[in-house]
Amino acid sequence: MSGRAVHGPCPPVLVPRLLFMPPTSHALEIWPDAAHGGEPGDRDLPGYDVFGAHPVDAQQLFWFRWIVGHQVSFVLWRAMCDVLWHHPDDSPGERELDLLATCVDGYSAMLLYSSTVPRAHYHAHTRVRMVLQHPSFSGTWAPDYRPVRKLFRGKLPWQHDWAPLEEAVARNAVTHDHIADHLVPDGRSLLQQSAGAPGVTVSREKEDLYDNFFLTIRRPVSHVELVSQLDSRLGELATDLTHNGLYPNVGGRHHPVVSGGSDELVKPLVTGVLEVLDRATRLVHETRLEEVRS
Repeated sequence: MSGRAVHGPCPPVLVPRLLFMPPTSHALEIWPDAAHGGEPGDRDLPGYDVFGAHPVDAQQLFWFRWIVGHQVSFVLWRAMCDVLWHHPDDSPGERELDLLATCVDGYSAMLLYSSTVPRAHYHAHTRVRMVLQHPSFSGTWAPDYRPVRKLFRGKLPWQHDWAPLEEAVARNAVTHDHIADHLVPDGRSLLQQSAGAPGVTVSREKEDLYDNFFLTIRRPVSHVELVSQLDSRLGELATDLTHNGLYPNVGGRHHPVVSGGSDELVKPLVTGVLEVLDRATRLVHETRLEEVRS
């Protein structure tokens, strides 16, 4: 009898790539290719297990998820920002409201995806890397989040009249709560822990440090390129989740962020990460964002 061990399928090679984003004050470019191609590819979205079976390389997988989950969020925030920019005082139309609600859900799905890292690994590795980038490293430095922050805080008067958007924003808040309980149960962010450290306001330098950490480069970008980057990352997420499940097998254990008995508002995200992001990608494609600031 052979003494060889039986191994599962070879794990996918998951390496985060550079993301190219326009400066927050710049419109998307209208390039000759902007009216042609760029449509998200037709794909049959695979199903995935909530609890992965195959042991994973935690260092590689959770670094990939942390970076790519944030990158996708940047693109979704940018799409939302352009809609809000186009409607500074009035309510967007139904199609744009649908885009906003779907992008909020897409962001919630990316919060869940990137935060599937076990708490001990997060504090020993991910959080350490952020501290090395800057002692007060904070999500408040994200350049693309600031223009949409009012929506997430429920400060836009018209947003409460569109039930799907209201529900998506509520789901996002509950998702944040689950992730805080999972990763930082003491509730203290890096920024809070470094209170009193010099320079807690958001400067251009801090925005650059944030972009740099998440492999994001600011330069002119067309609508086609923006959608293409979103679509390609959807394909990578599908590869990851199909092989590793949402909650990977780390040393024989799983570390769920949202459990089976959790809030009904959030549970659909657990099995619907790919569907939510696919719909967001298609709606971003169908909305001609390069025209809204022209």
